[in-house]
Amino acid sequence: MYLGGATVFEYKIDPIAWGLAMLFSIMPDIDLPTSKVGRPLFWISVPLEKRFGHRTITHSFVGIAILVTMISPLYFYFPLYFWAVLGGYWSHLQIDMANFRGVDLFWPSPIRVVMPGKRAYRLEVGSKAEMIVFCSMLVFCVGLYPMSNLGLRGGLHQILKDFDISYDEFIEVQGANWYTLELKAIDNLTLEHINCVCPILGAWQSGLIIEHNGTVRSVGKSQMQHNLFPVDAVLIKGEPLRVISQRVDMKGKSLRWLVNNLKANHGYYLVGELYVDADKVVNVSQIETYHPVLWGGDKVRLHYAKAEDLGEYLNVTAIRGEVVVQFWLRPGDKPVELNFAGGEDGGEVPDILQGL
Repeated sequence: MYLGGATVFEYKIDPIAWGLAMLFSIMPDIDLPTSKVGRPLFWISVPLEKRFGHRTITHSFVGIAILVTMISPLYFYFPLYFWAVLGGYWSHLQIDMANFRGVDLFWPSPIRVVMPGKRAYRLEVGSKAEMIVFCSMLVFCVGLYPMSNLGLRGGLHQILKDFDISYDEFIEVQGANWYTLELKAIDNLTLEHINCVCPILGAWQSGLIIEHNGTVRSVGKSQMQHNLFPVDAVLIKGEPLRVISQRVDMKGKSLRWLVNNLKANHGYYLVGELYVDADKVVNVSQIETYHPVLWGGDKVRLHYAKAEDLGEYLNVTAIRGEVVVQFWLRPGDKPVELNFAGGEDGGEVPDILQGL
C-alpha cells in the first residue's frame, strides 16, 4: 500500500514513514496477547481480549477513529507520517477481511465483513494459500519499488516518451530544479533530425524552450509556432535551481546601453517587453518561428535572450518598458555580483522623448 500510494500520489518515499506503515500494519492485533505486538504490550492486549475479544474493537471503524484521534497532530505537522500510520493500520484490516472469520468492521454491530464473499476463495491463517499470497506481495513490492520512485506519470513517461507529459510535468515543477529534455525531434525548417539532452529554459506556446548547441529553440507540436517537432521526449530532473532576478527600467535607454553597462560574474538571460518608436526600422532577417528576440513593429519582446541574440536590436531605444535580468545558479555557484557601470546612453532618443 505504501509503495502503491507513492506511485499514484507521487509522494517521496521516506524511511520513517515506511517504517511507521510497517509498524502499524501489525498494531490491530494488540487485542491478541500471543501476537507479535500483543506480547510486549501484554498490559494492553490482555484486558482488550478479555473485554472485547479478538478482531472486534481494534479491527473496526471505532478503532480507526480512536487511532485518528491519537495521531491527529501528525496531520498538521507531518501529514505523510499521518497517512503512513493510517494506511498501515488499514492494510491489516483489509487482508484480515480475506480470512475465513473476517473482521467486525462495524463493531459493536455483530456484522462481520469478509471479502471475497465466497468462502472457498478466502485464506486460512498459516495455510499454503496465505504463503503464496505473501510471496506474491513481496514480488509485487520489488517490482513496484522503481515505479514508486518515478510516480505513475513518471513511469508512463519513461515508457511512452510522450512530449505532452514532459510539458505538463515541467509546468508543475519549473523553477525548483534544473531540468533537461532527452529529445528526438525534427527541425520544422530544415527537416534535420536532432538527438540531444538539452537544458530547458521555460515554456512557450504550449511548448518548451531549450538550448541546443548554444542556440535557444522552441519544441512543440505546432509547426507554425515551434522550431522543433518532438518525436520522443523525456523530462530529466537535475540539481536544485536558484534564480536571482533584477528588474531594469529601460525608458529612454537602448539594449546596447544595457549590455555595455551590465556587469556580472555569471551568465544571464533577459526577459521583458520594450515599447519603441514604430517608425524605427530594424533590419531583421529572422525567419524562425521562435527567436529569443521577437520584433512586433512597436514592441520588442525578449524571451530568454542572451547578449549575442540582440544583434540588430542593440540601438533600438525604448519609449517605455523593463527588462528582467535572470541569473540561474547551481548549488555551489558563487553569489551573484551585479552592478551597472554607469554612463549615458549613446543611442538615438526617439522624437516622442525629445524634451522630456
